[in-house]
Amino acid sequence: LKKTQTTISGPAGNIELNLELPDQPSNIAVLCHPHPLYGGSMHDGVLHVAASALLHHNLGVVRFNFRGVGASQGISGKTTDAEKSAQPYAPPEVGDLLAVIRWLASEHDVQAPLCAGYSFGAHVLWHALPLLRAERALMIAPPTAAMSFQHIEHSAPDRVHAVWCDDDDFVETNHFRDNPNVDCLTLDEGGHFFTGQADNLASAVVSALIGTLAANKLRHRIQHLIG
Repeated sequence: LKKTQTTISGPAGNIELNLELPDQPSNIAVLCHPHPLYGGSMHDGVLHVAASALLHHNLGVVRFNFRGVGASQGISGKTTDAEKSAQPYAPPEVGDLLAVIRWLASEHDVQAPLCAGYSFGAHVLWHALPLLRAERALMIAPPTAAMSFQHIEHSAPDRVHAVWCDDDDFVETNHFRDNPNVDCLTLDEGGHFFTGQADNLASAVVSALIGTLAANKLRHRIQHLIG
């Protein structure tokens, strides 16, 4: 496994980025972290669960810090003057994600990565979907009860997935009910942080981003290890 820590150019300055690559990855997944104002960063525990599951299935993983977090430049939630005069998007962190996607295309020839976002990261990913090519996308605990997730036209059913726990107060469980392009999975108790649900979350991530067969193999491996 090759690990690279680097910075790339983003719309608000440099973006801190970590890349983990198996020898011959089948694709690369980009993971978006939760809200900076509540301590969110690329080192988040839920993203660690997702990254570990994907790496086990020969996926490369990119984790990065949004503007104003860690060594990433800029101010959280603040759009630069250059962004205001260019193509509008909101929240401003959409621009950071798009910069990472462009970097993957130019440096690693990945034209349609996998994408996942947790909490605020899911909010960013949802609003970025019309602007990027992603093979599949997963929203982990999308905070539909606290942030705007207005209906957005995007391509191909089965491309966008969502997973949350049924006792998560930040999730409006019926929000995507009338959207046939979002495939939703609800886990039992675990709250917004998936407490006690690491194994099920890992399976959900693999199922959404790689496929059900791979998720079943992961579940069988976990069951073998624990019993």
